[in-house]
Amino acid sequence: MPPLFHGNALMDSEPGTPPPSREISEANAEKNLPPAPLSFRTLAFLADSVLVLFATALLLKLALPAFCPEGVSALADFSRQMTDAYARAAEAAAAGRVVSADAVTALAESAAQDEALISLFETAYVISFAASLAYFVCTEQFLRGQTLGKKIFGLRTVFFGTTLPPPFLLTLSRSFWKAISIVPSGWLLTLLAIVNAHVVVFAKRHRGWHDKLARTEVVDARRAQDSFQKR
Repeated sequence: MPPLFHGNALMDSEPGTPPPSREISEANAEKNLPPAPLSFRTLAFLADSVLVLFATALLLKLALPAFCPEGVSALADFSRQMTDAYARAAEAAAAGRVVSADAVTALAESAAQDEALISLFETAYVISFAASLAYFVCTEQFLRGQTLGKKIFGLRTVFFGTTLPPPFLLTLSRSFWKAISIVPSGWLLTLLAIVNAHVVVFAKRHRGWHDKLARTEVVDARRAQDSFQKR
């Protein structure tokens, strides 16, 4: 398969190849590597998010009964009790009686103290975050800077100013922030992820904090190929 880009730094170079100097990288990026359109970048992330959510849902369906059988049973009981409580409340409202939220409140408070349910949700979170992180790391490593979403829309993550895919550790750091965007990880990290998404919108070349820290950017691979061919 021919390399996607043409020039001195080809996509078939080793991922561990040392990057060029910052001055050369920035000049090369400005001239030859068009940034990914924000619309395509957003659509690519949404496509990846849908794939991750479907895969995670399937993984949870298979893993939770094996790792947390008591939690799964407790969740089923809680769901049934809540359904019954709401059904009784609806019947009372239809009959013109005063509806009390005491039963629902008591169930919610009881669930918050249920160790089996707590363990279930903690396990589900760990599996979900790990699956999301693994998806982005593995796809960008094996597809050399592309996820399935990026591949659909012709985008690629490169080391800034080059046509080289970022090395593993930088891919891991970028993927961590993407995983946070899909699987919330506390209010502070979630807030940072939201702010970072807005940075991508307004920053030059649409480089977010995760791009700048890793010295990477997402480029329009199709247009970049054309520009290298014209050189």
